Amino acid sequence: MDYSLELAKPVLRQTPLVLKAMLANLPEEWVHVSEAPDAWTPYQVVGHIASVEENDWIDRTRTILEHGPSRIFQPIDREAGFERFKGVSLPDLLDRFAEMRISNLLLLDSLIDAEDLDKRGMHPDFGEVRLGQLLSAWVVHDQNHVDQIVKTMAKQYATAVGPWRAYLPILDAP
Repeated sequence: MDYSLELAKPVLRQTPLVLKAMLANLPEEWVHVSEAPDAWTPYQVVGHIASVEENDWIDRTRTILEHGPSRIFQPIDREAGFERFKGVSLPDLLDRFAEMRISNLLLLDSLIDAEDLDKRGMHPDFGEVRLGQLLSAWVVHDQNHVDQIVKTMAKQYATAVGPWRAYLPILDAP
């Protein structure tokens, strides 16, 4: 499927609701646990998503629209949200993310038209990219991190499920 702004926006609108439904009222043991020492906790994933929401998608969209490939995107610190939101309660962090997402989607509507999707920018690692690719990545980025949270939480019961593990491939997913 090619990127469609009209099909992408409903998915982007749902992500904050999905995360809130999954995480908002869980005990700390679920949101501050990881599947490995160097893996992110669900809380850290939300911090990352919130940080990227502030500093990536709209900033890079503007860079493409205003400068094209003549200006390289600023690199993103994937772990910046860990410190930035340290000490913020998960419900407050989820609310902040939801507010930023709503604001960004309204801003996106005012910034781009369908004919802008082929405009190009310069990514520091990938080289030249199209706006449609960036905006597609925004949708998949959300889905990737929802999957990451689900796997992290499921793996907490990897041993506890006993023989049912044979029917639960999420427990062995990388």
